[in-house]
Amino acid sequence: MDTPTSQQANHLENMSVAMNVARDWVLQALGLLLYKLTRWLVVTLQKFTWAVWGIERVRRDARRGLQFKQSAHVQEVLWRRKHGDCSVAGIRDFITKHKGFKHPSTILRPNVSLYCLTRHDAVFVETPEGKDVYSGGPLYLRQFQLAQYVITMPLASFHKTASDVGAPRVPVTWLSSTPRSGSTLLANVLGSAPHMRVLHEPDALTCLGTLVRDGALPAGEYSQLLISAVELLCKPDDRCGALLIKARPCVTKMMEDVYPAFPHARYLFLYRNSLKTLSSCLAVSSDDPAYRALRVVLDSQVLSTVFPCARKWLYAALAGINEKPTAALRPSHLTASGIATAAWAASVSRCAEMRDRGIPVRALLYEDIMRNTQAACHELFKLLELRSEYVSEAMQVFRKDFNRSQPVPHADSRRALPQEARQEADMVLKKHGLPKLGERVELSGLIKFE
Repeated sequence: MDTPTSQQANHLENMSVAMNVARDWVLQALGLLLYKLTRWLVVTLQKFTWAVWGIERVRRDARRGLQFKQSAHVQEVLWRRKHGDCSVAGIRDFITKHKGFKHPSTILRPNVSLYCLTRHDAVFVETPEGKDVYSGGPLYLRQFQLAQYVITMPLASFHKTASDVGAPRVPVTWLSSTPRSGSTLLANVLGSAPHMRVLHEPDALTCLGTLVRDGALPAGEYSQLLISAVELLCKPDDRCGALLIKARPCVTKMMEDVYPAFPHARYLFLYRNSLKTLSSCLAVSSDDPAYRALRVVLDSQVLSTVFPCARKWLYAALAGINEKPTAALRPSHLTASGIATAAWAASVSRCAEMRDRGIPVRALLYEDIMRNTQAACHELFKLLELRSEYVSEAMQVFRKDFNRSQPVPHADSRRALPQEARQEADMVLKKHGLPKLGERVELSGLIKFE
């Protein structure tokens, strides 16, 4: 039994931890505010100086198609800052200064990669030679961390350069997934094969999905941008013999858009038991102070009324691109559990619809893979036409922890979830025409590992 002295010590320790967290949050907020203010001042000043020095005239002529040979604007990175590790890549991540103009072919160099897309420009980053931007974490984070120069290019030059490059010259596999499904692990398993390059969550695709979701792109322009983005993400490189594109879970719908242009690519969809996915999402959110604060707002009826944008913003980020209009869900009425379930359900429903329309998406169930990892490796290597002698190396990947956080809480998920959360999740699943929380879902085209 704790003595009053020990209880007092525990209280003091908890207060100390809380004060440290609060201090860190204040410092982070001040740092972000300082960055935003500095960037606004720099961009405002550049509008004036670039107009005086003629830089803006060259950029404007390039957008009109009059300066193709000088349409790649190279800018040196002075300062970088992201809202959070999971925030979608954007030009706002950098404060830059003018370096010069180059021919668009400069983006075909091995150390230059497509970072993001805006309504008017394609944004590339140049990283140091000898640094592998495709390994060590998500592509958008590695690009952000290693970027030395930012190269912006008008979309007309972007399409012309992509057209010159043409379709990928090596086999391409597109991997989509639900959140917290083990997609990073699977991508690293397949990426263990020699000459297999994995593009972990290229945010050029995420930006495209966001632009379409927000109604900022006409359908025809979106299709053309998607084709050009894939062609330049998969640009020729002698070091690469096969490509695996692992898209973010929020853009599963993009598979049906990319298939007509690249019908010979292979399409995989990885998903996991809905109950375990929901439990994992909630467990991850409890580890990060920012997500804990967000969950307090999402799960509180009073706070979500005061801040109505919180639920709508998170729903749009996680499920807005994949959402099924017939589900008729109201984001403002969903808590964190409902939004996480909606993200899972929207992605799974999209995959089922694609199979019904004849798109050859092969489904993978995480639990089936982990039940027999060796059989799964052999079957997947055979499907992707990878040499079977590399299966032993792939098996070693399963022994490493690529997910930093615990994917599933140690406690029994059914007991850990409150009854209200289960009821809300079942309601969301019913709206999508899916079984109740925790029940097995077998999609058409599911690969079995006997």
